[in-house]
Amino acid sequence: MSVSNRQLKLIKEAAELLVMEHRLTSDEAVLVISAAIKKELSVRNTNFEKLEHGSKIDRTSFTRGVVKSVQDALEANPYWRSHNLDKSIDNFYKVLHKHWD
Repeated sequence: MSVSNRQLKLIKEAAELLVMEHRLTSDEAVLVISAAIKKELSVRNTNFEKLEHGSKIDRTSFTRGVVKSVQDALEANPYWRSHNLDKSIDNFYKVLHKHWD
């Protein structure tokens, strides 16, 4: 998966949010986000280039899938889980979503 500067910025900003809100290290946050992105790309049989040139509906759906995978990973690990999970997931979604506009 090749990653553009824009995509790398998106991943880094989203990872910083997870580090601040949960007990993830920067490396763990990047791994969780990368795994979610790879999973969603595979499920949709697509790549970033197609998504960037596709419809806003496709990008929004993709973003929601990534956010759901990240949320599932956070909920599965009791050390990462926090009482503000819903709020942090909402913020995480907003960070990812704003980069597609």
